[in-house]
Amino acid sequence: MKSSRLLPLCAALAAGAALAGEPADPLVVACVGDSITYGHGASNRGEKSYPAQLQALLGDGWQVLNFGHNARTALDEGKEWNGQGGMGYRKSPEFEKAKAARPDVVLFMLGTNDSKPVNWDADGGAGVKRDYAGLVGDFLALEPAPAVVVGVSPFVKKDSFSIREKIVGGELAPWQRAFAAERSLPLVDAYEATKAAAETSYIGDGVHPNDAGYGVIAAAFAAKLRELEPALRKNHAEAWPATIALPAPKRAAMPLGEALAKRATHREFSSERFSDQELSDLLWAANGYNRPEERKRTAPTAINRQEVDLYVLRPDGAFLYDAAQNALVRVSKDDLRGLTGRPGPNNFALEAPVALVYVVDFERQRMKDRPADSLKYAYVDCGFVGQNVYLHCAATGLSTVFLGSLQPDKLAEALGLPETSKPVFAQTVGKPAPEE
Repeated sequence: MKSSRLLPLCAALAAGAALAGEPADPLVVACVGDSITYGHGASNRGEKSYPAQLQALLGDGWQVLNFGHNARTALDEGKEWNGQGGMGYRKSPEFEKAKAARPDVVLFMLGTNDSKPVNWDADGGAGVKRDYAGLVGDFLALEPAPAVVVGVSPFVKKDSFSIREKIVGGELAPWQRAFAAERSLPLVDAYEATKAAAETSYIGDGVHPNDAGYGVIAAAFAAKLRELEPALRKNHAEAWPATIALPAPKRAAMPLGEALAKRATHREFSSERFSDQELSDLLWAANGYNRPEERKRTAPTAINRQEVDLYVLRPDGAFLYDAAQNALVRVSKDDLRGLTGRPGPNNFALEAPVALVYVVDFERQRMKDRPADSLKYAYVDCGFVGQNVYLHCAATGLSTVFLGSLQPDKLAEALGLPETSKPVFAQTVGKPAPEE
């Protein structure tokens, strides 16, 4: 794990590597589909499903995730051949997992199970097409928006499980090609690729590919992703910047006495996000440089060790506050706010746009021979930062609560902290909840 003092430098080097063609972090590929995506029929789906073979073909710089689910349909009210309901992909746990993965690109290949009479025949596929388009729209509506690659449903060598080639090849595949063209979405024609290799690419049921067939699908998607790679990496860099420069902080104008009179703890928040200016003002007040020529901060520390590092957790990731550059340095794309506050669905830390985590670097503190003093000073120094935040919130009309409830081990791992750095406290900050 990296030392927190080196993170700004590491981020700068990573950004430079990305510009030189060496990706700073992998592009996330979400493979969305049914049992053909899941890997039914493969000798070892962990190695031979099409997503697994795609990962092997793409190599480093890509993270391919399999969100396939057997028997799923694009039709929201999809059914199995025997009438069993609940088969719509939106109703599967993989749908939410795929969205939560924050993919850079979604490989969307659904429709084979929609060819069953119970799903297609009542309205000639109109419902299938409507919900197919809706699912694609759900992924395109994510923030940041991923690219969506339409995978034409594979060839059906032999009708099985009520899946019909006359529908897949004769009606669904042509519509999928037209759908992608109308919406200017990239297309991989898995139908034509598997049909061309049908003699050696299927298991006995005639619907599911064998290892070689999954390799055909993987190769087709790999070729398309390599074609799209420059644009995907450009979009990734814009959506997930390694460093976010903040505007120069502005100081709150409220007199200290009035701020002290207004200082209070609040546990109800609006989800409204902070502007970069508001965040800059908050972080400078918390622990910024107020005497930059001396590298002295707004919050004191014992013997000026400056051992408290400030991490900012937001819905779009986790960041180290670089006070010297007045910038945020990304350390994770994940929303880690839920690791502060009390675990559970009613955790108010998930309502507010920002959770601050106070991390103490005990190596920088240099008090190994005085463990009791080390903890005492660490707690006091974090308290100074917390009180700065309280006063700033009082002066600017924000709400905040200082927290001893957090999951330090999980946070340390997620933030990539060295063994000598420990998350000690957290502080939730947001705008006041609207009055009912």
